[in-house]
Amino acid sequence: MGSWAGLMTRDDVTSAHSGPQPRRYEIWVRGHLGETMRSAFPALRARPRGADTVLTGALPDQAALYGVLAEIEALGLELLEVRRLLARDEDEPGGGDDH
Repeated sequence: MGSWAGLMTRDDVTSAHSGPQPRRYEIWVRGHLGETMRSAFPALRARPRGADTVLTGALPDQAALYGVLAEIEALGLELLEVRRLLARDEDEPGGGDDH
């Protein structure tokens, strides 16, 4: 096998056979978003976290993630962090970390 074989995960093998699986993401942006700004992200739940906003939700593939990131840029929002959530992190913004 090639040297990259050890880097593949079970998810990589599964998704290669059944298509990409939706992934949950947590996306932090600077400031609080008003209703109009939140409406630009219908697939994501927006919650204030301190002085910032956390957008959380499932996206079907990387193209959808890039679309959200492009919308953040187009709206002039400051992107602070993008995190793919693991199953244990999905219910808690920040994955238990203090931000």
